[in-house]
Amino acid sequence: MSIRKKLSSKWQTDYFNQRLNSISFNHIGLRAVKNCSIEFNYPITAIAGANGIGKTTILQLIACLYHNLDKSHKPYRFSNSKKAKSYYTFSDFFIHFKGEEKSENAEITYSFYTKGSNKTHTLKKGKKWNDYRLRPIRHTDFFGVSRVIPANEFSTFKNTFSSVGTSITQETLSLKSTEMIRNILNKPLTSVDVNSSEKIVNFKLNSINLDSGLSYSNFNMGAGEEVIIAMISRINELPNASIVLIEELELGLHPKAQKILMEKLFHIVYAKRLQLIFTTHSPFLFNVMPPEGKILLKKFDEQLEVIYRPSNFLAFSELVGETPRELTVYVEDHIAKLILQELFNSSLLKRINLVDVGSKENVIRMVGAHYRNTSLGKAVGVADGDLTPKELKNWYKKYVLKEGEAFDDVFESNSAKMFNKFAGTDAPEVYMVEKLKQNDEYIRAIDDSDEFKSFIKHELSLEDHHNLFYVVAKYLCKNEMVIKAQLIGYMIQNYREDFEGLIEFVEARLKDEI
Repeated sequence: MSIRKKLSSKWQTDYFNQRLNSISFNHIGLRAVKNCSIEFNYPITAIAGANGIGKTTILQLIACLYHNLDKSHKPYRFSNSKKAKSYYTFSDFFIHFKGEEKSENAEITYSFYTKGSNKTHTLKKGKKWNDYRLRPIRHTDFFGVSRVIPANEFSTFKNTFSSVGTSITQETLSLKSTEMIRNILNKPLTSVDVNSSEKIVNFKLNSINLDSGLSYSNFNMGAGEEVIIAMISRINELPNASIVLIEELELGLHPKAQKILMEKLFHIVYAKRLQLIFTTHSPFLFNVMPPEGKILLKKFDEQLEVIYRPSNFLAFSELVGETPRELTVYVEDHIAKLILQELFNSSLLKRINLVDVGSKENVIRMVGAHYRNTSLGKAVGVADGDLTPKELKNWYKKYVLKEGEAFDDVFESNSAKMFNKFAGTDAPEVYMVEKLKQNDEYIRAIDDSDEFKSFIKHELSLEDHHNLFYVVAKYLCKNEMVIKAQLIGYMIQNYREDFEGLIEFVEARLKDEI
């Protein structure tokens, strides 16, 4: 079983005996985050969204949920206070300048699992936030953007560690942490030393020892090296069941290092039963996350929407600010998008923006956002054939219905203009498998060998549809993209009548007001 599946299978069990399930905000909220709830459905959660949308605020509020009585724990802060607390407080993150909104009457409600049961805790803001002592106990570490500031920019660090008279205590990182750092940095290091001084409460000077005999410290490292060493060593030392919060995980790291780091973090989280929540603008990090670990924050008409399991295309078209054309057409996945690109002619494609969003629920959600906020432009959704009338009604009520509208008055007429489905009663790949099994000419168009015909007729099952293109490509020893083009091309060419309704649907919507 892969590490991602192991994490998924254990998440709702006592293996993760500490877990944050959700955080909710009332109508006052804090900063730009209000009237919403965010659920955490996987041990590692990546939160994407535009700058200023509230990602950092959410991380900081999670840090403020937990209390910690272990005085030896020093949260990851550039603090040199001898009285540094073992937990985070609101004053660490939320400072109000004269005249700024102080968010009085804000309520933040947390749902969490601890000691074998689900519990809730609400923090309320009057003149001050309510008593910290009532918060649940859990080790918490917050890695903010300050971690990428080079050590040599802090005069206290320079003066302390460069002074001849300073007493330095030196430890060597564990072999496990050293091996991880070696793999991520791709450097022939033999060990990593951690140097500390009683004069500095919460900073340790790391130094790398290479197999060539060369050594150098934080003061002469690149930002990425410093970040990787500090992060890996710190997280590996945390107690089991801690929660780790990282702001913009990709900072200072090139794409290859991001991917390798993420793989290491999957294993650390599993071994130590941690919960990791990070924000990101990196498509490389987002791509390696399983769907249940992805969240996109998006604003529609000043209302923050939380989109679960978003496709990578949806998340990063939002971040780069792509402008919709005359009509945005939302589909579930990349295959659905390829089919419509093959089905529609160039004149039609030039007028629409095709976006895959990850699930049929997200298709309904995104079209609803356009309907409720006309400034986003017109949009329609094309779901897979397994979208049921019950699902459509439920999601229409949840995501599409405007305030003041009566469902029975608008659903029938509006839904017919907003939503359509692919041919068949399941995913388009199931439709393809069914047609392949029924049509020898379809099989011969892909490969004219008797062996391939037998494989399709007797070995390929409907259960293989999720990996249809991979399975066929592997059998034929061909490139998967070539097989996609062949299977989709033949289907559209020879079963076009089953898809003509989609062309008519989109063309009609280009003329409509909805």
